[in-house]
Amino acid sequence: MGIAVESEKTSGVWRSGKAELVVPDRPRRLFPQTRAIEIRLPAAFEVRDAARLAWQIKRAGFNAILLNCFSQGFTTFPSRTMPAYGFPVQAPRPRGSDAVAAVLSAARREELTVYALVEGLCVGSERRRGPILRRRPEWAVRGRDRFRRGAVPPFLCPANREVWRFLGDLFYEILEGYSFQGLYLRHLHFPLEAPDQRADFCRCDSCRRAVWLSLGVRIHEIPDDPDHPDRYNLTSWRGKQLTGLLHYLRLRAAKAAARPLTLAEVWLGDTENLGPEATGFADGGSWAQERWIPLAAFRPLPTVPEAGESWIKRIAAMAQCALVLPVLSALPEGRLIETIERLTYEPIAGIIVREPHDLTAPPLTLLAGGPWREPTQLTEDRPIVSVCTLLSETMRMLSPDDPIRAFLGDVLRAVEPLGERWSATQRESLHDNLLGFEERIADERIVMGKAAPAVLRNFRLARQLLRLVEIEA
Repeated sequence: MGIAVESEKTSGVWRSGKAELVVPDRPRRLFPQTRAIEIRLPAAFEVRDAARLAWQIKRAGFNAILLNCFSQGFTTFPSRTMPAYGFPVQAPRPRGSDAVAAVLSAARREELTVYALVEGLCVGSERRRGPILRRRPEWAVRGRDRFRRGAVPPFLCPANREVWRFLGDLFYEILEGYSFQGLYLRHLHFPLEAPDQRADFCRCDSCRRAVWLSLGVRIHEIPDDPDHPDRYNLTSWRGKQLTGLLHYLRLRAAKAAARPLTLAEVWLGDTENLGPEATGFADGGSWAQERWIPLAAFRPLPTVPEAGESWIKRIAAMAQCALVLPVLSALPEGRLIETIERLTYEPIAGIIVREPHDLTAPPLTLLAGGPWREPTQLTEDRPIVSVCTLLSETMRMLSPDDPIRAFLGDVLRAVEPLGERWSATQRESLHDNLLGFEERIADERIVMGKAAPAVLRNFRLARQLLRLVEIEA
């Protein structure tokens, strides 16, 4: 195949005098992948049910739980922050002691990783506003008609600094009081309004003052024309408020736990031309591309079918530049199994299955078959270990005389004694070499045959994991 490995660049980094690396015929962890499922504890949940719940999740092939801790303005645990702000302590109230602590304990016994799912800015439902906005109506996002009954959506204004402090205090308490791996942030956007499912601008008193001081214009005087300079500036300003809130919450999370990981769920349309006014920020992938969040969970807009060809292509395109987890439906019409199969050779970091779902019925009972029988590690849990696993699995696909296999063997022999303590030079060198291989495989300058899709997937995912290590460092 005539592969020219850049020996001058890599020989000093990867050369090692260790014995020949032995690649197992069937490694225990074939493909690092986050297989997360959303869990919302019902009001009738009993603490003694935690062990069975964790066992069912593990048996279905999942290795991570997104445990709902803050939803529609209520916490699912006994909070100290909520009464400090004058809000109700907990709803629902499960029978027994702390249900969140019980689920965490049961999940650890099953070797499951648990993230705290928090619905950041959404603090109510379509039928009710929730206790937070009933007590603090000045925190609400206000639409065009500020005074029409029912016009106030159940969202907190992301430009209000009191909202920042409240969410920061609440999320700090969650990470400090429980042994979560990190936070899973949902609803960090402006409310989507029917029928076109686009995010309207907030016209609360806080935003009116801030826009006047920042841009020198009044919100109600800005035309609807998206090409108007004032409209463009307002869109940009709104995106900065959301990005600033995300940055603030990540800083508070870092102070609460040693190594918290922040996952954020963002809306993603089925076209690259989705305007910023549809989701409330620059675009569905901007936070992931600019590395504001280590992992991005992409959820289709309400008007976009998740199994559609165009949305699948958008997920595949975003996976080329960021660690991506598509959020999928477990309902039969969501075609969960089919969607997962279509994403097999895309470098996604895993999947997330959202509620509603039934662990005892299809399609979740079908997931444990096939490759899901193999226990896998979380992609983001130990990224360097995941990189080594991906390289080792790639070696198994290649012939013994393949130059890429020889290069990967040199890499693994050099870093195996280091564990997760790779130097920045080694991470950068491997990233650049994998990128070079990808380009030559994609251009068919290196002929891989049927193994090409899997090799490309492994190399691309390994590169994203190396970038994750750089971000966390």
